[in-house]
Amino acid sequence: MEKFSDFISEQVTEKPYRIICFYHADDVLKDIPVNNHLEMINLINNSAKKSGVQVHYADYVGSYLSEKNSKVFLHSLKIDEKSGHYVKPDLKTKDANYITTELSRENDIILYRDLPTLNVKRVWLDLIKELELKKFMVINPLECYDICASKYLTDVYLKENGLLTPKTSYINNISDSQRAFESLNTKFPIVLKQSVGSQTGIGVVILESMRSLDATVQMGYYMELPLIIQEYIKTDYDVRVIVLDGEIKGAMKRKIITNDFRSNVSLGADAEPIELTDEEVKNSIAAANAVKGRLVGVDFIPAKNREKDKPFILEVNATPGLSGIESANKGTVSGIFNHFKNRENWR
Repeated sequence: MEKFSDFISEQVTEKPYRIICFYHADDVLKDIPVNNHLEMINLINNSAKKSGVQVHYADYVGSYLSEKNSKVFLHSLKIDEKSGHYVKPDLKTKDANYITTELSRENDIILYRDLPTLNVKRVWLDLIKELELKKFMVINPLECYDICASKYLTDVYLKENGLLTPKTSYINNISDSQRAFESLNTKFPIVLKQSVGSQTGIGVVILESMRSLDATVQMGYYMELPLIIQEYIKTDYDVRVIVLDGEIKGAMKRKIITNDFRSNVSLGADAEPIELTDEEVKNSIAAANAVKGRLVGVDFIPAKNREKDKPFILEVNATPGLSGIESANKGTVSGIFNHFKNRENWR
């Protein structure tokens, strides 16, 4: 029989709350499914409704904070419900349709989403950092974002915490290809990635020779892109795991795209649920902890012996896409929102 004291405790700790969701509706990337802001808004809205959670959306563009009488206010441009875009100010009259929202440290969670473009990312992060400094709960802590924003730094943190990752080398200058390749102690083909700025599989290529590596590095440095190379691990699929506060909230198997080597759902890969082994659960949670994450997506290639051997951790995403995991594991997003209804999970 349930104790009355337990019942009272449950009533006290479970409270409704509000999500302040920052994102950016980017016209340049609108055709990439994972960046479809309307799809994201609909998924979050439907899941929040099931969980009894309110959501307030704000585009990074135009948003700022103010304080009055110890209260914090968010000023953000109105969002058009049909398009998901902010309503642009009138350039002639300079009139802007702003909405002012009082924020609450006790009842608001700051959830930042999206793929910020490099030229404005610093401003967006400064806004989130200001909220973090003002003691609002931010998902994820920006320390986690800073680590995960760099694939090379992520690899360093994972290795330092005893996790298995593909052999990785940072290319430090335009003539660094040979040194970087030899440090891998592997053979072609290899994988080249942007170290910063890509979360959809864009900017990830497979290279078959030193000649192609040299040419790609030269082009990358002309475009001022930080680059890493990794050993190529052949596989038919990889796995995305959603980890929240040390618990697995969902896992999906992503099949390699036909005539490609990538498995991003955003690029059209098929996703289906997968049951993790104890070893995979342990390593996924360890990877999330290694990058200081609360809500992250951990990507790995399973070991041949999934029950006994460590998986290869590919990367950890501090702003994981939600549509793919929801399609493979219905109710994942609602489960995330329900987690925070228990105020004991606020920290």
